[in-house]
Amino acid sequence: MTLFAFVADDFTGATDALWQFRRFGLTGSLVMDVAHLHGGGDVIGLATTARAAADPASVVMPAFEAMAALGPLVVQYKICSTFDSSPEVGSIGAVVAALHRTGLAGRRPVPVLAAQPELGRYTWFANHFVRAGGRVHRLDRYPPARDHPVTPATEADLRVRLAEQGAGRVGWLPAEPSEEAYLARAADAAFVADVLTDRHLRTLGRLLLADAERRGPLYCVGSGGLSYALASTGLGEPGATESRGEGSPRTEGPPLSGPLAVAGPVLVVSGSRSPITARQIDSAERAGWPVLDTSETVFAQVEEHLRAGRHTIVQSTRGPARDPAGIGELLGRIAAAAVRGGLARRLVVAGGDTSGEVVAALGARSLDVVTVLAPGGPVCVLASDDPACDGLEVALKGGQVGGDDYFLRASGAHPVRRPE
Repeated sequence: MTLFAFVADDFTGATDALWQFRRFGLTGSLVMDVAHLHGGGDVIGLATTARAAADPASVVMPAFEAMAALGPLVVQYKICSTFDSSPEVGSIGAVVAALHRTGLAGRRPVPVLAAQPELGRYTWFANHFVRAGGRVHRLDRYPPARDHPVTPATEADLRVRLAEQGAGRVGWLPAEPSEEAYLARAADAAFVADVLTDRHLRTLGRLLLADAERRGPLYCVGSGGLSYALASTGLGEPGATESRGEGSPRTEGPPLSGPLAVAGPVLVVSGSRSPITARQIDSAERAGWPVLDTSETVFAQVEEHLRAGRHTIVQSTRGPARDPAGIGELLGRIAAAAVRGGLARRLVVAGGDTSGEVVAALGARSLDVVTVLAPGGPVCVLASDDPACDGLEVALKGGQVGGDDYFLRASGAHPVRRPE
């Protein structure tokens, strides 16, 4: 039985959402196409490119409607924990409005939870904050979000952002709300939920699940923090529906430490423009990794380095900005050629839009999580009808994810966390 379903607005966020469910022992997978949706696990997810779309509702609504046939209790629209969206591109508010327009929301407000404490993302009085470099910044004063070239964060109050994007009336739910406070938001089109801690997530998860069990499928919008909130409720445990009490959330499996097994040279392709990704590239370069600029003619160098057993990076992160759509397609061709040529069996992709292009180039049918390199940065095994790509280990990394040693971890040079 499908308990939870999610549609992600990009590919890196999709793998993070799947990890949040899997870390609590729920079964499931991430598919690349509506045609591959199935009800064979506790969770089913679909990765899309809605975050880069001028009309994201047209991208995700067919998926929501297809998922409704599987009968999940909760359906999540998975968004970035830095709320990447604008009225013109990737509008989250437009998706909220579409959920009401089509009747899927069922005359209930759409809960919106952007916070993800383990990534340093917090919401308080509906204002969103980011922890970085030992400091906590208001979202509109955090340079990577404020200066984003496509969806700049001009406002930290998420109610204002959603209203500007056409969501309708947007309310606010404080942390640790009572059921009465939750139900009092009934007249809103959406409400922004405050969260500072994992305990706040678990409290909200229980309220959302209780609402779904009482009144039918619930449609929500949120980051990997929302996925964590839902997964922690314990619904996947045998008999949990009858026995779960408010004080008995599902227990996360203990993390297992150890090196990621070395599987030959790692290829990293990066279209991310994040300064965090740039630092990760710098760190790998200092460790001796070749770093190549993306170009139509770079593959001969890629092949030479990989055949010599050297971990290799192909990137457009550093240097002048280039057309992201063209870069993603080119990096997809480079990655696919390396994998099909037997040169790499572990691939790291940096950048949400780039990840979508690369996964498509590999002919991916689905992904499942096998370990995690950093919060928000899981490693997945790819399923493909192409035997050369089937079983490939791939990490899809958002620009803001991971420490400076992220690529070194991907090579097996550092310990990582493994799920049970």
